[in-house]
Amino acid sequence: MCACNGTGVIRNDIGMGMYQFGSCICEAANITPEEVDRRRQEVIERLKETYRLQMLEKAGEVA
Repeated sequence: MCACNGTGVIRNDIGMGMYQFGSCICEAANITPEEVDRRRQEVIERLKETYRLQMLEKAGEVA
């Protein structure tokens, strides 16, 4: 069972939350390096598109 149950927050023994950036540790252990790369590339592409749209909007080319 995952310590953070897919929430991205790991709970220690006394119930205090420690925030974790990224996927839950055990979830990440269950995927292949290729899947990690594919997901990373998808995020990068979304960020590039968001940045492109922001620059177009800043330039006044998008309403």
